[in-house]
Amino acid sequence: MSRARRSPRKVLAAAGVLAMVGTTGLAAFAPSAQADPVDYSSKCYLELLDQWLDPADVQMDIQVSPEKPTYSVGDKVSVTWHWVKRSKVPADAIQGVGEDKALPRGEVLLSGAQTGSVPIEGERKNPAAAQGEELKLTDMKGEITLTQPGSLDLTPGKYTTYVDAGVGSDVTTACAPVNPPAVSRTLKVEGQGTQAPTLTATPGEVSAGGTIALTGDNWSTASLQPELCAADGTACDPAEISANTLAVADGKLSGNVTVALTVPTGDYKVKVRNGGSEALSGVVKVDASVRTASLSPDHGPVGTTVTVTGTGWAPGAWVSAYGMAGDFQDDEVSAYGQAGADGSLTIPDLVVSKDSVTAIKVIAGTDESTAVQKPFRVTIPGRDLEQTVTGGVLPGTLTIAQEAAGIKLTDITVNGQAQNMTGALNPVTVKDYRGGATGWTLTGSVSDFTNGNGGKITGDKFTWTPRITNGEGSPSTAVAGSTGPIGTGATLASAPPAATGTGGTFTADADLSLAVPAYQQIGTYSATLTLSIS
Repeated sequence: MSRARRSPRKVLAAAGVLAMVGTTGLAAFAPSAQADPVDYSSKCYLELLDQWLDPADVQMDIQVSPEKPTYSVGDKVSVTWHWVKRSKVPADAIQGVGEDKALPRGEVLLSGAQTGSVPIEGERKNPAAAQGEELKLTDMKGEITLTQPGSLDLTPGKYTTYVDAGVGSDVTTACAPVNPPAVSRTLKVEGQGTQAPTLTATPGEVSAGGTIALTGDNWSTASLQPELCAADGTACDPAEISANTLAVADGKLSGNVTVALTVPTGDYKVKVRNGGSEALSGVVKVDASVRTASLSPDHGPVGTTVTVTGTGWAPGAWVSAYGMAGDFQDDEVSAYGQAGADGSLTIPDLVVSKDSVTAIKVIAGTDESTAVQKPFRVTIPGRDLEQTVTGGVLPGTLTIAQEAAGIKLTDITVNGQAQNMTGALNPVTVKDYRGGATGWTLTGSVSDFTNGNGGKITGDKFTWTPRITNGEGSPSTAVAGSTGPIGTGATLASAPPAATGTGGTFTADADLSLAVPAYQQIGTYSATLTLSIS
């Protein structure tokens, strides 16, 4: 098969065109009706020469038609990429760009109410441009159909210029922003979305009275009504959602719903209604709220006033406390109170007026299924003795131990390239038996590597990737340090302080790597890695 041979002159001419296109102006714009041009940096790749151009300031403007303060779902909007500042053909190009030889294509990025991109394209229509003259590329145009309500942001994306340089196929230059540009224009869209709303619920299991986080897409700004439904999506009841913080911004729903304390154990789905739309979440398992009751004090002579406290009671329910004599409920020993909005309960004035009381029963109304019973001991002078029993739990120590003291890194052979010796840290066991609330930090430092003959690799070239394993039953949760150089000090692992208590057994290790320069002096190199815990 024959192949057309590209002349050096034409290739260099194409290179001149590409270099010029790489500095052609682009613009981002402030989110206003006029969308003032904004400069940003763009970097371009010359495919023919497999070469990147230096970043260049570019400038453009974006225009929409029709332009109005508010759009409706279903509207079609024309988007135009308008060149504000055009650059010049480089003076060192062998030849300029011929008439009607340059075709621009690009994209406008969408975010907010809709995501994705709009393809845009200009025309292969330009006046000829010699060295040092401005290359007048045509504006690029595309169209978007508005599908979701909310704020829709338009931002310039990548663009490519196709130049017919007479070499058999177009010479392409692909350009992209060095850093994300500012939003160019924001469209306000109203109406009902054309895509069905989605709803995701996390976590997948909660207790009655707990909260479920909801997220979703394609929601309108109409009022939101959450409901709890059976697992098949039927029997939905808004009363089984006691509170919610749901909101919609740019078509995205977020917030929490609180499951009512009275919801029994079972599998459910959350439904959210929104104007004429609705969506169901996946299955969420709800565990019935566990009602609790505590007595203070739980013993005493006749006449003792007992405070009854509890959690998990139906909000607003009237709850009674009765003295029990065996299986007999004594209504003459009783008091009552009302559960709070969070299900908490306090009955401060139950007086144990009879020596027959052996327990206190706490019940919501007359529903025996809600009853919680706690023992109470009536003390009688001369019949009860008490002895105080004490014992001390003494603190242990914080120690570290290692399986071995030597580490062998892989050998390398000098080949004119920088290389890495690799290895593994001998596992280090941390034992924290102090029994307090204090955490710990395990650190390492390393000396320079030397070969005894003048060769040296500095310690900052020695890096590790730490790991940590928490022993079963350890109160503390240790975390591994960051990957990076060890040098004069780096963290291998640590455990934070905790008011609820710390301690445990942990195993730390790490992957090791020593960066060796290309022409490092040969020899056996050694260094000292020191590990310390505090």
